[in-house]
Amino acid sequence: MSTTTTRAQKRAAIAAFNQSFDDFVDAIRRARGRAERDRSEGLSLSQFKLLQPLLTFEPRPVGELAAAACVSAPSATRMIDGLERDGLVTREHSPEDRRVVAVRLTDEGRQAVEAKRDYVEGKRRAIYESLSPNEREQAQRLLTHIAQVIDEL
Repeated sequence: MSTTTTRAQKRAAIAAFNQSFDDFVDAIRRARGRAERDRSEGLSLSQFKLLQPLLTFEPRPVGELAAAACVSAPSATRMIDGLERDGLVTREHSPEDRRVVAVRLTDEGRQAVEAKRDYVEGKRRAIYESLSPNEREQAQRLLTHIAQVIDEL
C-alpha cells in the first residue's frame, strides 16, 4: 500500500513541478513579448541581445554577435541591416582579414543599447526586490542549477 501511495505522491509532485515550470516559462515568454513590443527604449529585446556585446567599444564580427544572442548568422545579418539603416551601427572590414566584417555601435546606437540595458536591469531589480533575502539566495542557486541542467539535456 505504501508503494502505491509513494507512486501516487511522486506523480502528484511531478505534476505540480511541471505546472510550476510551465507557469514560469509562460511568464518569461509574456515578459519577453512585452519587452519585444516595448520600443520606448528604441530597441527590441532581440536587437538589444545582439548589440549588448558591443558596449565594450570593440567591433565584433556578425557571427560572434549572433552566437552571443543565440540567433542564426542570417537572422543577425538581417537585424544588423535594419540597425545600420537606422544609424545605430556601422560595419567595417577587419584590417587583418578583409573577408571579416565587424559591427560597431554609433553614438546613437550606444545610447539605445544603454537605455535598453537600464530597462532590462530595472525589471530584474524589481523581481529581486520582491523576494526576501532567503528567497533571493534560493532563486540564484536554483536558477543557476536549472540553467545547467537544461544546457546538459
